[in-house]
Amino acid sequence: MKKYCLFATVALSLVACEKGKPEPTDPVASHPVMAYKDLQGKEVRYGQSQYIDVDNDGSKDFLFNVELVGDPILQRDRVQFYANSGIKRNLLNNDIDESPMLNKGDTIKKNHLGYNWWEISSIVLAEKIIDNAGSSWQGLWKNADHRYLPIQFEKNGKLFHGWVELSFKTAEDKLILHSAAISTEEDKPVLAGS
Repeated sequence: MKKYCLFATVALSLVACEKGKPEPTDPVASHPVMAYKDLQGKEVRYGQSQYIDVDNDGSKDFLFNVELVGDPILQRDRVQFYANSGIKRNLLNNDIDESPMLNKGDTIKKNHLGYNWWEISSIVLAEKIIDNAGSSWQGLWKNADHRYLPIQFEKNGKLFHGWVELSFKTAEDKLILHSAAISTEEDKPVLAGS
């Protein structure tokens, strides 16, 4: 009987201790301080480029531009809208050089399933295909309306995550840059649009 009482006392004290433990914290629940940049609805059209300096240090961090690519074999032209990163500026790429289109609140972190961060990267966000039958759009970002491109900076061996808010107006053949942000705290996940 004494053994049973001792066992019950130990079991109850373990259960009581377990209840007192705090719940595990969400890594994004304490969102890092962000540095924001209003991109003022800058437009990117064929023949135009827009550089953005996300962290306001005077350097050109990312380039958004449009290229016309002729394809004489398939007898079509492609108007390609690009996002480009510079040195120690990274974009997420999958195996076919696409970058995910994130919704507000999606997590941007060091590891993303199916994607890798690449420095000095060039991503075709969307492209307009023009041939004898007319034109059509393809690409993950072709219908983007205030969606988020994940970005990453490397400074002094530390990683900082952020985003660029983009929209496409396919009827007007233009990409619109709304805003951008980068974490001021290293190696912390961030929420797109926050």
